[in-house]
Amino acid sequence: SFFTFILFVLPCRSQSSDFKVIGYYAGASIPIDSFETNKLTHLIYCFGVLCDNRFCLRAETDTAIIQSMVALKMKQPDLKVMLSLGGWGGCGPCSDVFSTEQGRGDFAASVKEISDYFGTDGLDLDWEYPVVKGFPGHKYSEDDKRSFSLLIQTLRSTCGPDFQISFAAGGFTDYIRRAVDWPFV
Repeated sequence: SFFTFILFVLPCRSQSSDFKVIGYYAGASIPIDSFETNKLTHLIYCFGVLCDNRFCLRAETDTAIIQSMVALKMKQPDLKVMLSLGGWGGCGPCSDVFSTEQGRGDFAASVKEISDYFGTDGLDLDWEYPVVKGFPGHKYSEDDKRSFSLLIQTLRSTCGPDFQISFAAGGFTDYIRRAVDWPFV
């Protein structure tokens, strides 16, 4: 059976001390309304891909998936619906695209455009991994750490202060020590 729904409960430090309950949804065989989404604070579509420098959906059918996720907000107005880029094996061109101002700008503009179109609340970056080896054959560079920080900055300035930005962080020592400028993000 294909897993279409992954649930995480994370103690996030934000302006409130409430727990965030986050689910990732990929669509496929089980409709989103089959799950107890009323227990979620965040629902994340997984995964978009890079097409040139732009955020793209994997397939035309993903439009309906995202629309069904956003429709849940009618019954659950506090639910945050986010898009996600990458996933394991889904960020091959990230190092090259995000290493340039043009690439980061094009990507951020496309994220704003698609988020405005669907009415989503943010973006989850699942770049596996900046700086350290991730998916076999994917490029990575010491410059990725700076590129990742600049990408977050570009997304924030393009999409606005209320746009939610999260990222999947590797839980291993090399990633924690080298991949992210923690005070910046």
